[in-house]
Amino acid sequence: MAISPEEQARRAESLRQIRHSTEMSGGRLSDDAEHDLAEYVRGEVDEAEMLRRVRARFGLGE
Repeated sequence: MAISPEEQARRAESLRQIRHSTEMSGGRLSDDAEHDLAEYVRGEVDEAEMLRRVRARFGLGE
């Protein structure tokens, strides 16, 4: 899935904000989450796939 440079920049900024917010709350993103989010930023997966992965990681149903 190809995304525009503008969309990639928007996604990268969103990831930066997620990471910052998590760290400010005393947490950290898991290595698996970081990997998935990097793929999302590059446009290799879409929102639906991200949701599927998160739900699978935490054992949540469809």
